[in-house]
Amino acid sequence: MNRRDFLFLKREPTRRIAELSCERLYMRVVDTQLVSAQPGDELCDGEPPAVFETHTTDQVFADLERDLRDVDLVRVMGAEWLASPELKGRLDAVLSAFRAAGGHIE
Repeated sequence: MNRRDFLFLKREPTRRIAELSCERLYMRVVDTQLVSAQPGDELCDGEPPAVFETHTTDQVFADLERDLRDVDLVRVMGAEWLASPELKGRLDAVLSAFRAAGGHIE
């Protein structure tokens, strides 16, 4: 806080900061690309395959966009995980929209 702000009792509004781990984003996207077992498939022991709730890649990025609406600043961590041009392009689109809405990126 500078002296003038202190004298006039001005406070800087708190900034809402989010850290975006590119490693975790990469893992979530890879998880969406895994092939899951189809209903009706059975293993040799007669047990049905495990069914897990899965998200699509579009849902992962939609969730990210929604989460960034409540944030002022995003810190991108581990950018080396963005080796895939598709992943980098999708993230760049989300971050461009975030920046256009007035957000800041570090």
